Amino acid sequence: MTDKNRQRNQAIVQSRLEARNKSETRFRLFGLAMVGVAIIACFMLILSIFFQSLPALSENRLVLNLPLDAQKLDPKGTRNPQDIRSQGDFAGVVMDNLLLRFPNAEADGGYDVLSELVSTIAITPMAKQIADNPNLIGTTTPFSFALNSDLDVYLKGGFGRAREGQFRAANLNVISPSEIELQLSENQKLVYDGLSQASQPLRLDGQVPSLLLFANGGAFKVTQIANGRLSATQIIPPKTALAATNQAFKSASIKMPEDGRAIGDNMIAYGEILQAEGMVKARPNFTLLANADSNDPEMAGLLSAMVGSFLTLCVTFVITVPIGVMAAVYLEEFAPKNFWTDMVEVNINNLAAVPSIVFGLLGFSVFLHFFQMPRSAPLVGGIVLALMALPVVIIASRAAIKAVPPSIREAALGVGASKVQSVFHHVLPLATPGIMTGSILAMAHALGETAPLLMIGMVAFIADVPQSLVDSSTVLPVEIFMWAGRPERAWEAKTSAAIIVLLLFMIFINIIAIVVRRRFERRW
Repeated sequence: MTDKNRQRNQAIVQSRLEARNKSETRFRLFGLAMVGVAIIACFMLILSIFFQSLPALSENRLVLNLPLDAQKLDPKGTRNPQDIRSQGDFAGVVMDNLLLRFPNAEADGGYDVLSELVSTIAITPMAKQIADNPNLIGTTTPFSFALNSDLDVYLKGGFGRAREGQFRAANLNVISPSEIELQLSENQKLVYDGLSQASQPLRLDGQVPSLLLFANGGAFKVTQIANGRLSATQIIPPKTALAATNQAFKSASIKMPEDGRAIGDNMIAYGEILQAEGMVKARPNFTLLANADSNDPEMAGLLSAMVGSFLTLCVTFVITVPIGVMAAVYLEEFAPKNFWTDMVEVNINNLAAVPSIVFGLLGFSVFLHFFQMPRSAPLVGGIVLALMALPVVIIASRAAIKAVPPSIREAALGVGASKVQSVFHHVLPLATPGIMTGSILAMAHALGETAPLLMIGMVAFIADVPQSLVDSSTVLPVEIFMWAGRPERAWEAKTSAAIIVLLLFMIFINIIAIVVRRRFERRW
């Protein structure tokens, strides 16, 4: 009977042990699955942002060899940089060069479209270069200009830029100086006539996708497709007359109707021709990191926001770390354990959970209104972020100090060191890795804050790079917030690129925290 009970108990214990092992295995698998899901979600998010930012990593630039006419750039002939900046007609020099390629633009009503290819702000670098080097006047010098942002988006595949092809027209009739009609060959009818219904012609107006034709340096917009014939109006006159038969054409179709996009077919035609002739070239977008903010997407950059973020974090670090560490040392090593100390500890923990916008309201009412400190300044932003990060630094520092073994303190006191000496000569150096790790991570958290900085006016448009702590400035999260709200299509890729830059900043700060911890960490 005893053997039977023993066998039964062993069977029960074994079954329970197997069930427990299976439960632990399931728990580990569930944990690994959740970690995997989190990693995949994070990877997909970063990958999505990266692919959205790809168009902003390059830019199309208009390259021109400009004869720098002294009459337009320096009418007084003084070669004084101030006179050149104030009186030089730089836009006129660019337009004169473009009109050499498109001489009929004024007569055909394309002058306004041609003038929008390059914005006034995009000509500013050229003006600065000539003013700084007056000897360039009278020479022919190559310059490159940022293209209109909408045209740049189109050339990168935006606005439904779809199919490009080539074909030869069986017959071509010139109905008027600005209108032609093409007879397609049999194999081309299947492609183009299929766009229309068999029973009636298809009119290509602003409500349907556009089809553009290019030949001999000219551009035409198809207005009707029917029975194997294309009717088209002239946008840009060809350099040479079109052949009556077997004329080669290049076609470009745009899926998005003209009425639904910010860029017209005429500007697309100019852009396609300039790109085909090598006057528009793609290159890496250095302006993203080298320029300050601008209302024109093609000239907007993150330099002012990056400098503003750096200055703001410097103020935050200088205020937060000394005060936070000293407060943690006092509370952990010297403060008496009584009601008031407990009250302070509870309030510090509560402050760590306060929404960040509350600190923004505090900064707005105290620092801006009461102390009359400058609005949008890195100094004010740094103080507000320091108030927000201070509880986190205190909590992290107290945890690091508490992790130092009591034997260190006892050994220091045993050899005759005072309480202050034991803390500052022995405990604090050993707690430094944890303190620095917590402080740096608090800085990374502060770098990503937007709400408190909005409340103190750092949402303002800043076109200049801040030179001091009291200059108007903005930071990367606020710059991203402002760019995301702008309507132009080019801002979408720019915003994603700015997010990538912010993530790189935060990754860099976290790497510093890891290196500091591993460099000074002690294993007990």
